[in-house]
Amino acid sequence: MIKFEREKYSRIGVMPRYGNASSVRWFEVEPNCTFHMFNCFEDGDEVVVRGCKAKTAIIPGPDWGEDKFQWFSRGFKPVSSSAKDNGDDSIAEGLLFSRVYEQRLNLLTGEAKEIDLSGDDFSMDFPTINGEYIGVKQKYGYAQVIDSIASSSCGKSKYGGLAKLYFEELEAGEDKEGQSHQAKKIVYHKFAKNNFCTGAAYVSRPGDVEEDDGWIVAFLHDEDTDTSHVLVVDANNFEEEPIAKIALPQRVPYGHHGAYFQTPTHL
Repeated sequence: MIKFEREKYSRIGVMPRYGNASSVRWFEVEPNCTFHMFNCFEDGDEVVVRGCKAKTAIIPGPDWGEDKFQWFSRGFKPVSSSAKDNGDDSIAEGLLFSRVYEQRLNLLTGEAKEIDLSGDDFSMDFPTINGEYIGVKQKYGYAQVIDSIASSSCGKSKYGGLAKLYFEELEAGEDKEGQSHQAKKIVYHKFAKNNFCTGAAYVSRPGDVEEDDGWIVAFLHDEDTDTSHVLVVDANNFEEEPIAKIALPQRVPYGHHGAYFQTPTHL
């Protein structure tokens, strides 16, 4: 069995738009696995990176010889004050708990500053934003919220709601470990019991003016009735009932990723 030593840090590379390999600037950040990004943009002398990160990767899973179900079950458990990271991935709990982080990379000083934006109330991943704001500073972001208890029980990720993050509205504070923590305003669209989503995407309203003038569209599956729907949530009234819930003739498997394509209508 091959055993890899746990890295002491992760690195983020920043390359000029028309640069090459020799022009990459490397910044050291805390060890993490970031699969999915909200956005990246320039802010003065800094490059700002916003994404969802956990302490370890869900892929490929545990080392050979360890029970996969037990490993995933421990990893998906909620983060609590009693769950301490002792550096041993084989027994630690909550390693797959995914937070929203912001990394600010200063191109002049070489400093990397990390800020926890979501805290440990809910694990979330598979973020999406208004596509018109990719590469520039945005006010809002959306993510799928992991049901940590349901995920831990079955050893697979299940998303029991949606979250809307207000990146320009925060509640300053300090987390339990003393790390930098600036909890952003977050509102939630929660699903009924045993209802889980996949493939959430942001869709702009035709003629939209504001950044959040649109909808979140996702597949929703009810495990009690074994029925699937397309769910449409108003981004401006995020906590309210969905504006549409369209029944589908067959099951849509959980697949995490999704995209929305507008098809022209021809008369």
